[in-house]
Amino acid sequence: MNEPVSRDPEADAAPVRVRFLLASLLIVVFALLSLARAMQEPSLGYRFVETAAGIEARPTTDRGPVLRQVRALDGSGGMRVPLSALLMTESAGILNLYAEHEVFFSEHARLWQLLQGPQVRIEHALGLTTAPVRPRELDELGPRFWFPWVVALMSLSVGLAVWVFRPGDVSARWYMLASLGYAFGMLCTAGWGSRLLTQAPELWQELHLASHAGSFLVLGGLCMLLWRHPSALGLPWFPWVLGSVCAASLLVDGARLVDSIALGFRLPVVLIGVALTTLYGLQWRASQDDPVKRAQIKWLGLLLFAALSVVFVAYAFGAMGYVVRAPQNYGLGWVALVFVGLVPLVTRVGLFRLDRWWATAWLWFFGGLLVVALDMLLLVLLPLSGETALAAALALGGWLYFPLRQALWRRLARGVLPATRDVLPDIVALMVSGTRPGQDASMQARWIQLWDRVFQPQHLRPCIHEGEVGIAGDGRVLRVPGVDGLGGLELRLAARGARLFNPGDLRRAAEIVQLVRQGLAARASYERGAVEERERIAADLHDDLGARLLGIVQSAEAAQVPRVAALARQAMDDMRLSVRGMTGRPVPASVALADWRAELVGRLDAAGFEASWEARVAPDDPVLPSRLHLQVTRVLREAVSNVIRHSGGHVCRITLVVDEHTLTLDVEDDGSGLDGARRAGMGLPGMERRARNLGGNHWLGRSALGGAQVHLSVPLYPTAEADPAPQHGSSANIDA
Repeated sequence: MNEPVSRDPEADAAPVRVRFLLASLLIVVFALLSLARAMQEPSLGYRFVETAAGIEARPTTDRGPVLRQVRALDGSGGMRVPLSALLMTESAGILNLYAEHEVFFSEHARLWQLLQGPQVRIEHALGLTTAPVRPRELDELGPRFWFPWVVALMSLSVGLAVWVFRPGDVSARWYMLASLGYAFGMLCTAGWGSRLLTQAPELWQELHLASHAGSFLVLGGLCMLLWRHPSALGLPWFPWVLGSVCAASLLVDGARLVDSIALGFRLPVVLIGVALTTLYGLQWRASQDDPVKRAQIKWLGLLLFAALSVVFVAYAFGAMGYVVRAPQNYGLGWVALVFVGLVPLVTRVGLFRLDRWWATAWLWFFGGLLVVALDMLLLVLLPLSGETALAAALALGGWLYFPLRQALWRRLARGVLPATRDVLPDIVALMVSGTRPGQDASMQARWIQLWDRVFQPQHLRPCIHEGEVGIAGDGRVLRVPGVDGLGGLELRLAARGARLFNPGDLRRAAEIVQLVRQGLAARASYERGAVEERERIAADLHDDLGARLLGIVQSAEAAQVPRVAALARQAMDDMRLSVRGMTGRPVPASVALADWRAELVGRLDAAGFEASWEARVAPDDPVLPSRLHLQVTRVLREAVSNVIRHSGGHVCRITLVVDEHTLTLDVEDDGSGLDGARRAGMGLPGMERRARNLGGNHWLGRSALGGAQVHLSVPLYPTAEADPAPQHGSSANIDA
């Protein structure tokens, strides 16, 4: 049953229709036979019920008084049958001794004979009441018949549906047989548990023994299901041992080779329950590396615990010889959870929705079971009333349950993935990591690291996904859409492969995507505002200050004051460079190198120096951020000015290399070298400050030409922070 319920591709439509008709026929036969047997019982117009004050006869309609302290029934021909608590027992299976079973069935046979007359006199506290014997009406069946009847047919329908569409699946066959045994037992219980007084003696004892066989078929089928699903466990001897235990128990029970049903039937049921629990533990261990199988075994374990725990507690007390008088019609109805609830397991529909509340459901059921077990224990061991026992069970259950719950919850919490608030610093770092051109790779790396930390997937790779966050592959895959240039991602198996993605993960991922989308939009809006403000200031400088500097230059030239004109022109060039830097527009490296060469070689030629220019640019022509372009321009100007003013040489060599990540420059001369006076006037502190602000390094040394050498190396896209490594244990398998 590892695949969804679907028709076998090799089976044509005709066999499916045949199996469907056979299954439908079996359901109809079961339904009609159980209904016909219940309707066989004659009615006196009363339902006989045992209470603390004695036996009461309650009218099946709203008319007539309740007859209290009923002692006996008198029939025609002087036949009299005393009514006792033993006769009012819901089922012979509640009684411990087989001798009590003999009395139970023989006395009910006498009651049935008494009801064959035309009328019956009922002896009660106020005298005699004569009641005519008539056929039972349909509305006298009551909920104690209809509830197990509906539950049985529903469970049988599910089991047969699996067989109809997957006849070749061995696990599906065992599942169907288990539902068949459960349906048969519940239909038998519906008949004798809803009787007004008695039931037809024909086949009653045989049906009683057959219902025990149905119980073994339920437990044996579930054991075989766990033996093969979701993983084949091996253990070839297990089916033979299981079959032998069931057959031996039925033989002992049917032949009454022991005195008590506690040994003949209940103890083997408890032992098979232990085997079922052991198989579940083995399946849990076998599924530790497969999240889909682990999700299936979680679901199955939850169903088995919810459906069988209370029943097994009752059987455990019964196996010790205690009488547990719980209504079988309703109590055994819980077992239907195994069959109805297995539909998602068989179809694998929505298994990934389980993880979020699986632990909570376990704690809830465990708390309820603890109260029930303590209540039964107090009732059978101490002389307490039902109300007192329940109150004591609630108190003891609270004292035991809540400390255990807290301890278990703390243990579960240790494996919980980080909450959204825990990754907010990562989201903020992602949003600020791309504020400079060319940092797309850095942003994508942080984007991947964010999702790796949030869900710790076993495998993470880029994908093309637009729209909303989605879950696929039965919870194996979580797809995250791209956001504003960040690529889409596909995450497989959360918590390093330990579990599937669930709806809570889906909501959380959508929340994070929305946070990142809003943050990037806010950052883009801020940057647009900053650019607009810089452009406004630059325009003001150009229009106002630039016009005035140009006026000074023109006036100084007209007045033949060359020193003033030169200073004014230099100030205007600096202002233009600052304006270019303020606009924040990046410059291709090839363009920047061409501008630098034109300016610097021209200055050196004008000063009488032999200029040597060597420049290399990466093939993709990297873009220089405006801030870096501005600062490097100033360093180059300062270095060339030092050569012209202080070197005393005749040759200047400028080398510039721009690769994908770094800009490197060297300015060398053949002058007097690095004497102290020259150092003092070379503007070294300013160069060092600029290099440091750009995240690079700067040094001044002796050139191979014999003079001084200024060296500067800076990253093209400097960041104040390094990309962090994931802070959790191991990393996902990430495809670039």
